[in-house]
Amino acid sequence: MAFKLIRRRRLNKRAVALICVVLVAGTITALELTNTTHFFHHKKESLVASSSSFATKGEKKSSGKSPSNKQSGSNNNTASSPQSSSLTVYVPFGNFVSNHHPNLSSSPAPNVISSVCNTTPGASCKIVFTKDGATRELPSKTTDDNGTAYWTWKLQDIGLTVGSWKIQAIASLSGQTKDASDTMDLVVAQ
Repeated sequence: MAFKLIRRRRLNKRAVALICVVLVAGTITALELTNTTHFFHHKKESLVASSSSFATKGEKKSSGKSPSNKQSGSNNNTASSPQSSSLTVYVPFGNFVSNHHPNLSSSPAPNVISSVCNTTPGASCKIVFTKDGATRELPSKTTDDNGTAYWTWKLQDIGLTVGSWKIQAIASLSGQTKDASDTMDLVVAQ
């Protein structure tokens, strides 16, 4: 009788061990297929860089050789990529306008706006505003090494008037163009 009990316990332990192995293998397979882990395949490059690799706003990343590699004081956001002809342009995204309800008089809401366009590094990006057939735009900027272009501007700088303006970001590189529309309009008040 004791022999049968010991044999049953061994079988139960083997079954539990087998179930655990199957569960672990299934979990690893699921994580690999969803690109969460990278035990059996290389990680695919993503458009968004980690925060530790971000350059100072609008500057190129330092290569680690010396701090003098950074551009000083320039707000042109120019960056060139030697491989830009083989890159695919990503659909632009970002905070196209920091305030969707500004006032021309800057009271009560400020009329100074920040805009950000994220796409492929080295691409040209611009933000276009349209209302009743009128078109205004921020000047094109070349994205930095992180694929980001920045603007700080006033409504009056580009001639925006009272009303509801559609917002669109347009990115282009090597003959490729991608665009994205903001889900909210820019509603300018007096």
